[in-house]
Amino acid sequence: MGLFGLFGKKETESTLPASDTEKWLTGTYAMWSEYAEGDARYIAGSVEKNKQEGASMRTMLRRDWGISNREALMEQVGLLTALYDSDDCEEEDLVLGAWDLCRACQILAMAYIGGYIDRQELTRESVNVGRIMQKRYHSWRELFDSYAKGYADWRNGVGDGAAQDIRAREQLCQKQLSKPDGACALDWNMTLTA
Repeated sequence: MGLFGLFGKKETESTLPASDTEKWLTGTYAMWSEYAEGDARYIAGSVEKNKQEGASMRTMLRRDWGISNREALMEQVGLLTALYDSDDCEEEDLVLGAWDLCRACQILAMAYIGGYIDRQELTRESVNVGRIMQKRYHSWRELFDSYAKGYADWRNGVGDGAAQDIRAREQLCQKQLSKPDGACALDWNMTLTA
């Protein structure tokens, strides 16, 4: 059928961030994108949104998160972000908290590729999470340090090979922080707009 399917609808769609806000948000889970053998410059690490990528993301969301529709997605995002968006959030919660917040943006991006939400909703919901990140952390380095600690805490509890996996994830975080043209080169405090 080519680029256009039935009724003129595109079968593929570019996932390159269309704005600095989208690039900033993509940066919050860039280390996961690379870990998953994707390209961190693109939404959910996927170079394009198509049937194959969509099926892959739906499988991962279902298998790893129990998400099979928009409602389950939004419930999970709420669970991952609620503490950090409340007055009950304390300094000690932030030591590992970026692990939750970055994964909230990650699963939103995965759900977009998987077809559970459209790009506008992806951006709107991710901006909400990004604003929580900016409120609770003061730099990309602070966010990624907390993410790495949260990942290590989680990974130590799920089987053999933790030390190697933790070291690899820390290296991915450092790689993102040092890219001169990557998302982390953007101002941490930039205004995020949906």
